[in-house]
This record gives sequence, C-alpha cells and structure tokens, in this order.
Amino acid sequence: MKPPFIPDDAPFTGDQKSWLAGFLAGLQSAKQMADQKNASLAATAGQVAPRLDILYGSQTGNAEGIAMDAANVARSQGFNPVVQGMDDVSIEDFAQMEKVIFSVATYGEGEMPDNAELFWQSLSASDMPKLPDMKFGVLALGDTGYDEFCQAGKLIDMRLEQLGATRLVDRVDCDVDFEDMAEEWINTTIPLANDGDAVATAIPLQAESAVVKSIWNRKNPYPATVTKNLLLSAEGSAKEIRHFEIDLGDSDLSYEVGDALNVMPVNDAGLVKSLLAYFSLSADTVLEGQERTLGELLTYKYEISTPSKELIAAVEKIADHDAFSHVFKNGDKEALADFLWAKDILDLLQLTEKVSFTADEFLGLLKPLQHRAYSISSSVNKHPGSVHLTVAAVRWSYESRQHLGVCSTFLADRVAEGDKAGIFISTNKSFRIPADDAAPMIMVGPGTGIAPFRAFLEERQVRQATGPNWLFFGDQTREFDFIYQDELTAMQEQGVLTRLDLAFSRDQAEKIYVQHKMKQHGAELFSWLEQGGYFYVCGDATRMARDVDQALADVIAQHGTMNTEKATDYVNNLKREKRYLRDVY
Repeated sequence: MKPPFIPDDAPFTGDQKSWLAGFLAGLQSAKQMADQKNASLAATAGQVAPRLDILYGSQTGNAEGIAMDAANVARSQGFNPVVQGMDDVSIEDFAQMEKVIFSVATYGEGEMPDNAELFWQSLSASDMPKLPDMKFGVLALGDTGYDEFCQAGKLIDMRLEQLGATRLVDRVDCDVDFEDMAEEWINTTIPLANDGDAVATAIPLQAESAVVKSIWNRKNPYPATVTKNLLLSAEGSAKEIRHFEIDLGDSDLSYEVGDALNVMPVNDAGLVKSLLAYFSLSADTVLEGQERTLGELLTYKYEISTPSKELIAAVEKIADHDAFSHVFKNGDKEALADFLWAKDILDLLQLTEKVSFTADEFLGLLKPLQHRAYSISSSVNKHPGSVHLTVAAVRWSYESRQHLGVCSTFLADRVAEGDKAGIFISTNKSFRIPADDAAPMIMVGPGTGIAPFRAFLEERQVRQATGPNWLFFGDQTREFDFIYQDELTAMQEQGVLTRLDLAFSRDQAEKIYVQHKMKQHGAELFSWLEQGGYFYVCGDATRMARDVDQALADVIAQHGTMNTEKATDYVNNLKREKRYLRDVY
C-alpha cells in the first residue's frame, strides 16, 4: 500500500489519519509476530541438539565421503553430528558414546583400513568394557571380487553386538557400486537415532560445514584432455612407466597433494572382438531390455578382463577341467589363485569347448567396469589447472596371446595427446604433508610409488618449506628405471630434497631394496623421527609395504634401544599422531 502524499508542514486530513492509524497498527502487529518468532528461535537455539557420532575407517576416501554425507543429513534433521576417523577416537571416549554410526571400508584381503587399525585393536581387546547404553549402525564398503568381502565392517558390527550395544539398523554391505545403497542406508538410519529429543528443523550448529560436492564423479566423470603422454622408463627396461599430464579445463576440479585421480577406462577393442567371436555374436546385437549394442556394453559397461567369483564358479561347473575343479572344490585359496594367475575371462571361457552361456547369462556374471585410482604426482599450486599421473603400463603374455592392463594400457595406447579421458578426484585426507612446514619428511616410494612424493616435494618447494625432505627410491636398474632423475637431481641442487637414497635391486649380485637402505641409515632415520619427522610409504601393499613396516620397527628397536613391545608402541604412537601414513595398494 502506498501512503497518500503528506507535506512536512501540512495538517493531517481524515483519510491520512485513518491510513496512519492502520499503518501503525500493522507495524505493531508485525513487531509482535517478530518478537514471538525471535523468542521461539531463542528457545530453539537454547535447546541442546542431540549428538550423533559418525566414525569412519577409510583407505581411499570413500568411507570418509559417506560419513560427511551422513553428517549433512543428520544436521538437516536437527542432530549435532561429530565426524571423526576411527583412530582419532580414544577407546575411553568411545565407550561414553550413546549413538554411533560407522562407515567402514575393507582394505586388501579383509584388513582394517589404516586409520581404523588401532581402534580395532582396542575394541577387540579382552579388557574392552561393555557398551549396554550404545546404539549403533554399520555401513560396510567392500568388493565382491575379494574373498573377505566387507570383512572390516562385519567384524566391527559383530564385536559391538558382543559388547552389548544395540543396533539401530542391520548392517548393510556395499559392493563397488555403493552410492545408491549408501544413500538409502543414511536416510533410513539417521531418523532411527532420534529418540524424540531432536528438534524438528535444522539448527545452525558449530559443527563440520557442509562440503560442496563436485558434479564430477564415477557416474559422471569429467571428459578431460590428456596433454602429455611421456615414456619415463628407458629402452631396455623390463617396465613401461609413463608420465601423463591432464588438463582440468573448466571442470572446477581441484585437489591436494595426497589425493587420487580416478580414470574411467574403455575396454580394449581386440578383447571385445575375441569375446564376441567366442559367443559367435555380432557387435551390433541388441539384447532384450538393453538400449546399447552388445559391443558397446562390452566396451564401456562391463569388466571383461578379471573374472568375477560368480563367473569362476559358473565356468567350473561346465568346464570338465580336472585341475580347475580340484583347486576350486578343495577350498585352497592360494592354489586357486595360482591356477587363475595370468588368466583373464577369455582364458577361463576357453577351458571348455562347450559354450553353455547365453549372452544375457554371460553379462549377468560380469561386474561393472570400474574406475582405476592413481596417486596424483603433481602439486596444483605448481601446475595450476593440471594434474599429473605416473603409471606403469601392465602387459603380459599367456598362451601366446597378449594381455593388457585395463586402464594402464587404455591411457598408454588409446589416449593420445589431445584425446579425452573421463576423470574425477578422490580426496585422501589421511595422506597429507605436515601442516608444519618445518617438520622433517621421510618418504619411501619405489617404482611408481614415487608418484605422491613428487607431488609432496613440489608442494614443499612452492611453500618454501624449511623442513628437511628424505626420499628412499628404487627399482630394478639405475640405467633404465631411474624415473624423474633430472627432476630429483635439480631438487637436490635447489635444497628441496635434502637426502636421496637409491636402491636398484638388479645392479649387483645381491638384491637391494628400499628397506635395506632404511636399515643401513637407521641411526639417522630414527633421529629424524625423534625430531618430529613424518614417515610415508607408497606402493605395493603385499610385499614392499610390509617389509618397510618391519624395517621401521627394527630401526626403532635398534637405535631407540627398545624391545619389540616398546618398538611396536612407538610405531603405534606415530600412527596416532598421524606421522606414519601410507598410500598402499
């Protein structure tokens, strides 16, 4: 309503007085409503939002991402969510928690992720107190390609039950396609944590801020341009290690050193053609209920190299192959792994001359084609708008047929400079350089394990960090396999790389590995740790990382004059302080 014009010195008319009275009454009413609303908000703000603890055990960032999603949902429903890595929680504090949900990934063959290992040791100890007042839920992440599927989550779920805690909801076990199941589980579980004491609407809380997710993910990868595809290993090397540079373009993607870049591969056309020939089918075949041709499905949608457990079992039933059936039915996992070694899906199918699968049945036995994660080998602060990878192209021969690594040779052979590949970023907050630029860094990264440490050194260089940096690097031969030699030499000359110890295993009669170099210089290594040094490992988890872990414990025991038990405590304390960090695979 627009008031009638009133000159400053004019007396009020009747209409004007009437309008003014109504206007003032409206103001009073609005003030009363505002006062009531403010009083209500004040009362609500004074109400303590119920706490919901969200704990995660994450190796590559997926479980942590789910925990953050759960926190956002909990916050919107009036909870005060407190998100922590499992090893960040003391067992004493944990025992006092009342409502807890877990997001737990399984690492390797049924192992706890690195940031849950110490928590699990305490939780599974015989003197762990009972938890009768705790209500909990567990979301487990895993891969059905491994025998111990979701084992870490299963163990935590079972142990909490043994300790008398009550489930809010049954555990859910997620395969590699976890997003939809995780979202449904979060939306089901969070309301069950409400005993009627949560407020009905969201309250601004001093808790973790909502993380703005990138639109680029596994289901929607960013089509990035590869600007460099460079062979690093020299001619004569037994390996093929390549350096890739990828333009982030207009994606708004960013990363920190320690993160991983995920690449969505495209299957090899030759293998697709061979599988179609085995089934005597055309690439143009369209199966009932499918929108894409069979050739397109095998190229872009399904994993056609590594056989699933379901396919292995199905082939064994029809193969009439004594050796295969013997190891399969005997339950000897190592013997079965040895039998399947170097065989891909086509090799497995060719164990039998009889094709008894229809195309539909065959597709039903395949797993979805998954992204491959690679440790980022660059600092975005040194290379704005670009991300670098260091990748070993995997190739082998079996039964006179060349076999190719799914993603490594996709990048090496089929993505030329200027071509595009689908990518997205995985955050790994559990593998970061020290916040203190003066802290010493010790890095152990043989082969392509050097990737994140190239990024670490670049980041320290950009920051002009004063802390000393020590790299243990190795491979087969210095002549053919000393990748990034020029860069590392320049970093030494510039004072960025304080010390470089090399272990080339085949340059002498007795093989020398990085763990041997660690022991050789154990006194100084222990001294760096005593000065607050951070110890990092990247590379093969099966052998190298375990050997390095043992070498570290040996160095600490010898040069810290400790027995085995005290050396183990020292290592565990490094882990608690986030000074012993691993990126292993």
